[in-house]
Parts: sequence; structure tokens; C-alpha cells
Amino acid sequence: MQLTELSAAGFRTSVSVFRRPTGGLRWVIIPTIHMGHTDYYWAIWQRLRSCRAVIAETWDGPSSTGMAYANAMRLARQRASRDLVPQDIDYGALGVPIIFPDEYLVPQADPDRRMSRAERLNATVMTPILALHMALTGDWLSTAPLELHDHTEVQRDAETIKRDDLLLDAIREIDGEFSTEDMEVAVVFGALHMPLVVRELTRAGHRVTPDVQWLTAIDYDEPPYLRKPPLDGWMDW
Repeated sequence: MQLTELSAAGFRTSVSVFRRPTGGLRWVIIPTIHMGHTDYYWAIWQRLRSCRAVIAETWDGPSSTGMAYANAMRLARQRASRDLVPQDIDYGALGVPIIFPDEYLVPQADPDRRMSRAERLNATVMTPILALHMALTGDWLSTAPLELHDHTEVQRDAETIKRDDLLLDAIREIDGEFSTEDMEVAVVFGALHMPLVVRELTRAGHRVTPDVQWLTAIDYDEPPYLRKPPLDGWMDW
């Protein structure tokens, strides 16, 4: 099963629904990239409106990682860098329970959903390093290991293993308690976490339904020679 797609047109991520043949709880699996077009994150938010709960990554606010990558792409004059924004999905506005299994990794969200000073500093430090790497790589997006399938084996360090364990624990708890309920629960995490999630759901008896949706996160909508974003104001704060 393909989870993300990298092609000459850009980068897309899937929205798939898993359920057991006997019915009951449906899992909406949404692998994400932490930077993309605004309408990409809007489409994800709209899909979440039918869900009774969401398991989400890190916190309810903009992604400092996405900010660093989006700014670095513009600084390095990368293809498809125009109009990219950091991941920002307003989970709180959905009005349903939101579970952040790995929330201990970052400060609690402020009422105005702004990044902490530490996160902003981290993005500022990361940006020139990433930009240099992208400049040396050429078209960084086309060479990044972004295309994933359910059988993809992802390299995991100790922190990633811990986050994956917390995510799977949350899925198992909900799947056990609400297995017979006629409702949807979404999982919105970075795409690299999702092959493990899909394998877990399959092991537990869930099967993907045929109506997989594809969302375009980043596209090559202009010829390369027209993509020369100005350096002035490249930092999106």
C-alpha cells in the first residue's frame, strides 16, 4: 500500500480509511509532511471534521521543523518553494478530543497557538544548515526519501522508537475500548511514522477501504526558471 507519492508533479500524501470486515470503528490514517501549501492543511482539517477523536503529533500549533524546511527551501531557491508554510492544523477548533501521545517533547501550546522562544531559536539555527544542504544537493525535494509504502522500513533512533511506542499504545487502547462503535478516529502524524501504524492496524484485523484520497502538499506549478523567490523577507515568523 502506497502512503506518499513523490513524482515530477510534486509531493502528495494519502488519506486512507481502515476498518474490520465486521464493521465498527474506522481509522482515518493521514501521513503528513511538516511543510506544504495552505490548502493542503485546510483539506486535512476538513477531513477531520467527521472524526470523533484525533491522535495527533506533538501539539496544537505551527511546526518549527516545517518552518525551518520551508524557509530553507526558499533561501536555497529550491523548486516548489513558493507559498510553502509550516504545518499548522488547528485541532482545537474541531471540538473533539485530541490526543497528543508525544506532547512531553515540546512546551504546552499557548492560548494563541504560538511557538515558544526555544522552538523559534531552533528553527533559526536549523534553517541555514538545511539551506546549505539543499543548495549542495540541487533539487532537494526530488532526492529526499519521501515516498513511502506500508512495507517501508524506516530508520529509527531511540526517541523515534519511544514516540512510535506511545502512538501505538494510544491506537491499541482506543481500538480495544471502542472497536464496535460506528465512528471514525484519525491519526495525523509525520509520514515516517505511518508504515508502522498501517502494519499494526493490519495485524489487528483492519483492512484498507478502496476509497483512498490523495492530497497535494507541494507541487511544481511553475517552470523552474520562473521560481526565483526573493531573499527579502524569507523568514516566515
